[in-house]
Amino acid sequence: MHIKEKIVPLKIDLRVNNTVIRDQFLWDISNLESDPEEFARTFCKDLDIGDPEVGPAIAVSIREQLYEIATQSISSARETRVGKKGRRGADIVANSKAGNTVDLGKLFGSKGSVIRKRKEWYLYEPIVDILSNEEVGALDAREELNAR
Repeated sequence: MHIKEKIVPLKIDLRVNNTVIRDQFLWDISNLESDPEEFARTFCKDLDIGDPEVGPAIAVSIREQLYEIATQSISSARETRVGKKGRRGADIVANSKAGNTVDLGKLFGSKGSVIRKRKEWYLYEPIVDILSNEEVGALDAREELNAR
């Protein structure tokens, strides 16, 4: 049985110790083989991130976003079921695009592609900054000020 892809955009915007990571990418939530921990390990290896706390933080961020997407999909399915009392089961299956899934046909058209154009690559590069202790202190002070 072939399961249709459900592609969702995920964003990483983290600061772990002296490392700041910003990235965005597409994730297929219908692929149960996708592993946030493996993705995080590969990400850190590819970008030469040596801090052992960064990988687990990335994996947790991915799992939190996937949990939020699943929660929204369930809520949307319940609303559909309540709104259309007579056809409960069929509507939930038919409304499988609920939540944050991206319909690639609508987004890219029938002749489009999810492969990024070479001239747009710079827009999607991950950003990894290693901060000095002074920069970390200034960032902590700014975050504390904003929290008040």
